[in-house]
Amino acid sequence: MSKTAIMPAKEGLPSRRSVSDVIFSSGAYQASLKCRVPKRLALAPADIFPGDGERADNIFQGQFDFAGFSIELGNQEPWQALGMPLAWHKELHEFGWLRDFAANGSEAARRHARALIQSWIAGFDIYHPYIWDEEVLARRLIAWFCHSDFLLEKEESDFSFLRSLRRQYVHLSRISKTKPRTEDKVQTWQALLYGALGFADMRKNCDRLLTSLEAELNRVVLADGCHISRNPERHLTLLGDLLGLRNTLMAASEMVPVAINNAIDRLAPAIRFFQHGDGCLALFNGGMRLKEGQCDNLLSLSDATGRPPHRFPQGGFERLKAGRALLILESGEGGRDKQDLRHSGLLSFEFSYGRERLIVNCGAVRDLTSSWGKALAATAAHSTLSFNNLNAVFPERSSGDSQHNPVVRNEEDGNIWLDLESEGYLMSIGALHRRRLYLDASGLALRGEDQIIPERMPPSGRSHFTIRFHLHPDLSISRSAGGKNILIRTPSGTGWKFLTGAPTLSLEESVYCSEPGERRRNQQIVINGQLIDQEPILIKWALTRLSD
Repeated sequence: MSKTAIMPAKEGLPSRRSVSDVIFSSGAYQASLKCRVPKRLALAPADIFPGDGERADNIFQGQFDFAGFSIELGNQEPWQALGMPLAWHKELHEFGWLRDFAANGSEAARRHARALIQSWIAGFDIYHPYIWDEEVLARRLIAWFCHSDFLLEKEESDFSFLRSLRRQYVHLSRISKTKPRTEDKVQTWQALLYGALGFADMRKNCDRLLTSLEAELNRVVLADGCHISRNPERHLTLLGDLLGLRNTLMAASEMVPVAINNAIDRLAPAIRFFQHGDGCLALFNGGMRLKEGQCDNLLSLSDATGRPPHRFPQGGFERLKAGRALLILESGEGGRDKQDLRHSGLLSFEFSYGRERLIVNCGAVRDLTSSWGKALAATAAHSTLSFNNLNAVFPERSSGDSQHNPVVRNEEDGNIWLDLESEGYLMSIGALHRRRLYLDASGLALRGEDQIIPERMPPSGRSHFTIRFHLHPDLSISRSAGGKNILIRTPSGTGWKFLTGAPTLSLEESVYCSEPGERRRNQQIVINGQLIDQEPILIKWALTRLSD
């Protein structure tokens, strides 16, 4: 695994962006944040996510690794580090790394964490663009509330932690009412609820905040249990957020809303839906695999026992399980709102057998706006059909019941057929894509058909298409003696064969980014072709396990 530390910027944090930045930075607004500060917090929420004491040691030694980028700073404070991208700065200022110092648990770790917070307060206790944005501020407040017992001494006197915490809390409560809806504001309401429970004089706001949280959960968790981001990782982190909220409300003797328990019960099967045999998550829509065991740990804490569904009709995913084989596919069913779109992997799939992944998507990076983020979000970075450098377009979400069903699923004696249709290139190319998949009951054979049906003559220079199958980097890949088949061997020694009747089968380089900072070289099976006139093209392929 290779780690990268690319430094595209030559300066620290960006400055002002808008009129609101000028207003919030003004002396008058900063003065309005002053209010009475309690001597102590009434309650410290428990952090549900485990920390890493070794990572705390690295930070203590001046190595800061965030969002997949690393920098060595020695004794220098990290807040104005030069050359690091905005995603690095945001993760630093979110303070999620406090859980690593708490996991270390030593007095030295506590002193160092306090020193870092004091230096942050000295430089950033007044508004700064990006660092005081809603999503960064909410995560920072959650981290500070959760680890307040670790940071504060029993008789706190001169530590300005509580004063800064209160100022930030007041600002978040204001912008939560005025900022437009983002993809997911659950953490905003979580932070505000933690403050209402921690600041005794804010307890009266709990009912109102719980009502806002319930409304947000009903918006972001679809009826089938899929999160609107379609990001498997967000399902897991949201489950952790809700478990932390549930535990905190119970510790405060507050009633846990039905909406929180319902969301937990729906998210747990959704996480199991996206789990491969290795226990980690599939790579769709910006999600990453996270540490092994983290999924199972949170699922056990949830006490939710629901089995993974076969499909998400609103979320737009299908799951085929036979024997030890598992296939997860993004169908696009249900449509997408434009603000919900992250990656363009329409009809892409991942395939694993037991604990070993074979066909994958390329993954993601934390900064979706970077050049790498855009490249990994492209259709070509997914195991599906693409035309030239164009991205497939997801159907728009329909307000009513659509008569057109792009997914047909049949099962018989354990064998599973899946028929799908995509109009992702209908506007740009004028072609439909139909994908048929068959997984036999043993899980030892996956067969596919990709049919491209031109509805009109494709634009000049856009008739070339590619069907890609990105392969996991742990696999050993070779071509058969005749060059017509691709031979695959897994780390456990299992052999597989990919074969097709297409005349242009090749192997090309690819990249695999399953966790922050990872860029591993891998290979992809590529089938190239070209539309001629308006003749439909049918390409058949198969992936079968070789006998021992």
